[in-house]
Amino acid sequence: MSRSNATLVEHFAQADGDGSRITWAHAVNSRQKLEEALNDSSVMMLEADLLVRGQGTPKEEPVPIMAHPPDVDSDITFEEWLALVKMSQKGIKLDFKSTEAAVTAFEILKPQISALHVPVLLNADILEGPDGRKPTVNTETFLGLCNTIPESTLSLGWTTSPKGKVVSPELAYSWENVINMCEVIKRFNFKQQMTYPVRAILMKASTLAPFKWLCDITCGTLTVWSADSDGVPLTQLLLVRNKFPKSHVYFDLPDTVEKDFDPFKDDPTSGLEGNTLGSCTKVLHEADWKGFVDDAGDDSRIYLGTETAVLSGRHALLMSRNPMNISDGGEINISGQVQFVNSPKVCDLKTNKGLEIYLHATIADLEHSSGVRCFIGVDGTASIRSSGSDEKETEKTASGPKSRIYAFHITHTDDTVSLKITEQESSDREIPVCISTEFNCKRPASVCAHCVIMRMNTANLFGVIQDLDLLVH
Repeated sequence: MSRSNATLVEHFAQADGDGSRITWAHAVNSRQKLEEALNDSSVMMLEADLLVRGQGTPKEEPVPIMAHPPDVDSDITFEEWLALVKMSQKGIKLDFKSTEAAVTAFEILKPQISALHVPVLLNADILEGPDGRKPTVNTETFLGLCNTIPESTLSLGWTTSPKGKVVSPELAYSWENVINMCEVIKRFNFKQQMTYPVRAILMKASTLAPFKWLCDITCGTLTVWSADSDGVPLTQLLLVRNKFPKSHVYFDLPDTVEKDFDPFKDDPTSGLEGNTLGSCTKVLHEADWKGFVDDAGDDSRIYLGTETAVLSGRHALLMSRNPMNISDGGEINISGQVQFVNSPKVCDLKTNKGLEIYLHATIADLEHSSGVRCFIGVDGTASIRSSGSDEKETEKTASGPKSRIYAFHITHTDDTVSLKITEQESSDREIPVCISTEFNCKRPASVCAHCVIMRMNTANLFGVIQDLDLLVH
């Protein structure tokens, strides 16, 4: 690995493997700020913004400059800036603010990348995020350019509320945001290292699992940043610090926020109340579960992280590795949580779509094999039917507000299967809606042991499966 493709903590030994010890100089967009940052021995990384001169005006020129909107001019071009930085040992983060800036700057950067023996981060907001506007950098163009510099580290983010605007406390990154990013990255088949710039004030407890999954799937890291006006609560920084390995998160924060954060870095739980930590997500053990797509020509896909499985399409299967066998008088219990997330390709979903969980089934023909299918619908439907038989499906439907998040529990005895689902999302009721259904079903004599198989029955919906547990008594 060349030094320009090393992680920040690998390159900067003085950080001692701790991403929070990486130091930054922000908005290094003028000759004066560059000179100050280069002469500051405490600074490890230089962050700077790129536009083309006269961006969006009649005087626009195809010359990349160091400037942040609304500025459209600068006393230093990117070519001049790079020539001075090359002589230092400081890493660089280039934040591209327009497609034109990326196209012209890459022409300058590409032939010189081999002379840069420092980390080079190529940053752009390529997707819309919470309260974000349409990206000013074309996603396809930027990612295509990034593929031409494999020595770089990609820093790919989401647009958010404009700096200076008060951020609503309800706003947070969502599973949709994170899954969309994963889909884009997988489509381009990047070989570079990844880091995801995330705005601290949008990193709530509910966002930790999605970003843990994204970093698992792409071997990525996080770069947590904050605007001066955000007033980010210390709790949110400590939650991130506590959730991820210290080498996997960088903190690019204003000095006032950094001062409050620093005393808790070594022991973030000391700054958190017990109920703030919440319950720990169960680990999705590789020894217990495997995921695969049984038809390469289908649009199905499955992504397994250390805590979460995300799957879509009829041919993406999540299966227990070890066959389960019920002894006389015993039972199998399967529990977990599923969250349904819309694919960007679809807005309206039919109510018969959701998660299927098969018992006693064979992969070759799930619908017609002798076994049991449990179904959790996007509309709250819970059903059980005997696969491959003419028996009528037993079905009940929840009432009240729809939910996209359901906890489920399946109990399978020698002759009965029961399914209970509980909606997890509604905030306007003290007691969540809980429905259950039971089916009398003798275990097929030909099947003594079986695997549990899960799949989504549509490619227009993602199933996010967490807290999965399987116990045999």
